[in-house]
Amino acid sequence: MLYQLSYRGSGMGRIIDAPSCSVKKNRINLSTKIKLMSKNILIGFLASTGVVAAAPLFFPYSIFKIDVESKLSMLSNTKAQIGEISFNYSPQPEFILSNVVLDTSDTASIGQISIPLSTYNILNLGDSIRDITLAKAQFSRAFAIDLPNRLLPKAGSGLKIGRINLADTSVKLEKGLIGPVDGQLRFKADGSIDDLLITSDQGRAELQVQPAEGDAFKVQLNAKGWQLPFAYPVQFEYLKLIGTANREGIEIADIRADLYGGLVTGNAVLKWDQGWNLAGQLFSKNIQAEPFIKVFSNVTRASGRMNADAQFRYQAANYNTLFKQPQISGRFIIQDGMLSNFDLVTPLKSQSPSVQSRGGQTNFNTLSGAIAISHQSVQLRQLSLDAGKFRSRGDIVIRDNKISGNIASQLAAGAVTASNQLQVSGALDAPELRSGGAYRPSNEAAPTTETVQPETQPASSGE
Repeated sequence: MLYQLSYRGSGMGRIIDAPSCSVKKNRINLSTKIKLMSKNILIGFLASTGVVAAAPLFFPYSIFKIDVESKLSMLSNTKAQIGEISFNYSPQPEFILSNVVLDTSDTASIGQISIPLSTYNILNLGDSIRDITLAKAQFSRAFAIDLPNRLLPKAGSGLKIGRINLADTSVKLEKGLIGPVDGQLRFKADGSIDDLLITSDQGRAELQVQPAEGDAFKVQLNAKGWQLPFAYPVQFEYLKLIGTANREGIEIADIRADLYGGLVTGNAVLKWDQGWNLAGQLFSKNIQAEPFIKVFSNVTRASGRMNADAQFRYQAANYNTLFKQPQISGRFIIQDGMLSNFDLVTPLKSQSPSVQSRGGQTNFNTLSGAIAISHQSVQLRQLSLDAGKFRSRGDIVIRDNKISGNIASQLAAGAVTASNQLQVSGALDAPELRSGGAYRPSNEAAPTTETVQPETQPASSGE
């Protein structure tokens, strides 16, 4: 039934729907109740937080220390001991577990575990917890490998972990440490580990580790603008390694890298069950030779585009000394470049013995050879330099920053042919070329400066 109310006002009649007015009034009341309820929840949340934060004023946290240790023991599947429990107010409210030991200090020791008093952790109290931070932690290698099994949710535990942040975390080896590193341990919805993401060098390198079948792990390293943390600081524009790890080591099935304008591919195997052994092979294409060689020698030796392949092996009793004794062998070819500090053409101008010190340059179309690197020396064998009418062949050894070797050269310019033997000696940064004099069949005239000028250039002031 429609009820109508009318009244006289300023000459205009109004009709009011009485039930409609009631609905509007109910809506206003409902909105007010919702606002009031939200306000009460917020006040209750703040009050609860305040009570928890003020708890140390009334009773020590050590009262429930045993319960926390029991819960931590159940989560980690080992005996947990907590040195002290405290509460931080700033920069965010959080519980602090200090000097935590799992099983023994050799198995796992954690300087500090921070549990934030966040909205998520309060609303999911007893069911789920996330954004826990472990700082200054050290795990044994066996404990770290077994983490997926140790943190696997157990029937009746009633608590799932969402995310664990790692700060200054290390893995203890038989001798030395791996780390410290920062990272994040992420979990799936069922509470099992999803992956471990480790970051280093201000985020330029990321290592992702995911549990696989059995005791295996999938491993992937991604790096941009990253420098090798070894003896020779090779700079990668981009690096990607994909492999599988287990208790014995890591098999890196795919290596791909953008390096000095070129591409590097390969594979490797790292074993640590009986000492440390790293072996593999690399293939490079179109690398700029000058910046690459400069990593190994402050004085640039050659420019041009380089293709190469190499086999490498490193062996050591522990990780810290693994890269101190390299065993590398391979072949290379550099195209359309220039050899610095080696003027191989000038000695062919004279039939008299001569000694040429550091300086000069030799252009070439191709420079190729075999290389063998050990911790004591670098050997360059079967060197072949071709520059049209000029050619050189030789062998060179670099040891203790000194260079030695022999080079045979020949220049054929029209009817003029000249050849000689050069003995290379001196320091690596200041080599000397000793010539017994050029040999010219039938006492041919010496090649003119105009003839050899296209194949050699004077040294710049920086050489």
